[in-house]
Amino acid sequence: MNLYVRMIAILIKLLFCKRDHHPLHRARLKFQVWPHDCDFNLHLTSSRYFALMDLCRIDLLIRMGLGRLILKKGWKFVVGAQEISYIREIPPFARFQVTTQIMGWDDKYFYIEHRVSRKGKLHALAHIRIAAIEKNRVISMSEIMEAADRDVEKPLEVEAITLWRKLLDHKKWKNFVQKDRSKKDKTASK
Repeated sequence: MNLYVRMIAILIKLLFCKRDHHPLHRARLKFQVWPHDCDFNLHLTSSRYFALMDLCRIDLLIRMGLGRLILKKGWKFVVGAQEISYIREIPPFARFQVTTQIMGWDDKYFYIEHRVSRKGKLHALAHIRIAAIEKNRVISMSEIMEAADRDVEKPLEVEAITLWRKLLDHKKWKNFVQKDRSKKDKTASK
């Protein structure tokens, strides 16, 4: 329920803001840790970070002016992978901010970085890989920018995203090989 209240508050704020945010600029949202956001260690629980980041991405997309297009075209933004590094805990009732930025894209995915900070210190850093879907087909960031009538050049990929993409490609390949081996093992045992 808590996230719905936060989402409604964000949507209401978005009614009164400009929707011309540059796609490659950082967007910021501020939050406060409530008791139901905490785990037994009495700090912001790990799963809540991702849930709040979902709200940040909704905020970013609407600020970019994509809200109406998302509704009109039925676009869905599906998380393909996510990774996070927790650096410092955030205690109950603490205020913090999440900055969200599109770091780049390829033909299938776009990559977002979330930085969670409090009092000028980084508390968590996450990367999210997202596919945009329209009628069961992946649409590229270039198609999205064209539909939104935005002229945005693809940025140079940062090293962190390049390395993460390589790791994800390796995991996919390794998983494929393991499935293939298990099929051979079953065939050989017959």
